[in-house]
Amino acid sequence: MSVAAAIEIKGWCPGALRPMESGDGLLVRVKPRGSSLTLAQASGLAEVAGRLGNGHIDLTRRANLQIRGLDAAVLPELHRALDRLDLLDPDAGTEAVRNIMVGPLAGPEGRALASALGEAVAADRKLVAHLPAKFGWLVDAPGPLSIVGERAEIALCVLTAGVALRVGGRWRGIMPHDKAVSLALAVARAHLDGREIPTLGRMDIVPAPGRRTLGAVARLFGIAAPFGRLETSQLQSLVALATAAGASELRLSPWRALYVDAPVDGAREFGLIVDDEDPLLRIDACPGKPACRSASVDTRRDAYRLATMGFVGSIHLSGCAKGCARSASAELVLVGCEGRYGIVRNGTARSLPQQTTDPDHLAAVLRG
Repeated sequence: MSVAAAIEIKGWCPGALRPMESGDGLLVRVKPRGSSLTLAQASGLAEVAGRLGNGHIDLTRRANLQIRGLDAAVLPELHRALDRLDLLDPDAGTEAVRNIMVGPLAGPEGRALASALGEAVAADRKLVAHLPAKFGWLVDAPGPLSIVGERAEIALCVLTAGVALRVGGRWRGIMPHDKAVSLALAVARAHLDGREIPTLGRMDIVPAPGRRTLGAVARLFGIAAPFGRLETSQLQSLVALATAAGASELRLSPWRALYVDAPVDGAREFGLIVDDEDPLLRIDACPGKPACRSASVDTRRDAYRLATMGFVGSIHLSGCAKGCARSASAELVLVGCEGRYGIVRNGTARSLPQQTTDPDHLAAVLRG
């Protein structure tokens, strides 16, 4: 099978240099290197988001951040601020392909691999010019917070025997550590040309993914944001707690949770989630109306209401059929359309709704 057949990529993603228009103004996506922020970078981002945007920061499923509510007139100032924080790429093409997600528990070897991969991808002008903007890379190792099961066009998992390669949804084999970057780029170039995947060494064990866990996990401490939304005041407060605890960085994850490298206490007091049993963690909700032009329902308002009603399983509220907040199936999916919700059981936002309901009647949906 060719790489082109194994990988399917649609659409585009915003960046800091390529903003996207949304219902609350321009949205820019910031891609921290290594999926981590120093405390100074986190504090600087909070200041910029509050001063130039509307104070809303989103944590994305690709372990990035989005600053919302920007006006075109402030973009030059935003770019200067991001450049000072070492969070800006030299051009939009490099920014688009530097789409590398790193697991929060990845060790020095994994982070060095991700850094070398990022530099190599940016230096390959053919990839910069032609790779789709949604072409995603992933680097991690096995462990309780491993992200090796997350979506990526090319995934690298650091093992003792070498670096395992996944293309699309299939693990293909193991590469020598010192050949991992060059072979990964060869696979990406093969994707562009529709060629076969290079032959790799035998792979006996498929890497097992981890999962989102809050509180103490190995040497990290997890804290989640409801629906991935951080207010600037929350981020500044978290930075203050992390600084007092002796932390050095915040690590991002695809689960809309942050991991701090020191014990922090008190995040619950300013609205963040520290308990794995919090019902908000079982609800995915996109920004909805009025933040998104495609939405006709206030998904976040309705999600908070549902969290107080008591429910079993997972819920996905989507402002439209695109399903930006969750691609996986959920037990209950509510899809906005013309001010009402289409109801899907055990499906996705793209599934055909069985019935519709008004936002004021969601309690009956849970009972039904």
